[in-house]
Amino acid sequence: MSILSNQEKCDDVPASDTISYEHLLYYLEEGRETEFYYEDKEYFIDHSFREGRALWHGETRLSKYYSDNPSAVAEAKIDGMTVADLFKQGKVKVSTIL
Repeated sequence: MSILSNQEKCDDVPASDTISYEHLLYYLEEGRETEFYYEDKEYFIDHSFREGRALWHGETRLSKYYSDNPSAVAEAKIDGMTVADLFKQGKVKVSTIL
């Protein structure tokens, strides 16, 4: 079941470089990957069918692999803050949703 209602679902990234936490979860649920910037550094949430999701900075994996999307963003941290909190607080700028 999607965290967004049918009315709130969207086919592509909102027209700005910020998205809500709910939209992030929706995109992850749909199997998409996300590139974003936090404090001028680029990060990436990947999706490996075999291993799950993980948070990356360049070629360095910053988290373990998670089998479910909410855990991937609720547990993965950057500078001591979870990815979920960074999105909820509007501290990231999304560059790409793949």
